[in-house]
Amino acid sequence: MIEGVELNIYLDDDTVSFSLSPVQTEVIFKALGLQFDENTQTLSSFSDNSLQKHVLPKINFVPK
Repeated sequence: MIEGVELNIYLDDDTVSFSLSPVQTEVIFKALGLQFDENTQTLSSFSDNSLQKHVLPKINFVPK
């Protein structure tokens, strides 16, 4: 189960960081076209592949 996510967005020389709750994470992932597989702990491809080099999520888990 995802406990929370720290999302870093890189634009040119700027970085914006957000700490997200599980619900916020789900909304952001849907908006970006991302899917997360908890079994393999990997992200699916972005709906827009150009986003991949600008968005870096750090995902924290809690045991089930």
